[in-house]
Amino acid sequence: MSDEKSPLTYDGIRSKKPLRHGSSVSMEGENFIVALDENKVFSLTPGAYYVWIKCNGEKTVEELVNDISKELGENPETAMSIDELKTPVTEIIHQLMDAGLLTLSQ
Repeated sequence: MSDEKSPLTYDGIRSKKPLRHGSSVSMEGENFIVALDENKVFSLTPGAYYVWIKCNGEKTVEELVNDISKELGENPETAMSIDELKTPVTEIIHQLMDAGLLTLSQ
């Protein structure tokens, strides 16, 4: 079996529902500390934490990207289009999955 994983693409996961695992523990500087258990603790950037916290298993990746675009659009300084968010959100989801902090379901 190959160790190589096929890279996630937005189109490949847009209909999947990401579900977060672990719990938010604290903040360290600007980063958020999230733990899967007492031996697996991660420091998430604000952007990664924002995506992680929104992954409740109820919304698809496409719905999350749309929601994030709407929320960021409320402030002209942070506004990003759906197209601008697809790649970074997909990359964050991929990294969170690699850490065991997210799973994708149908």
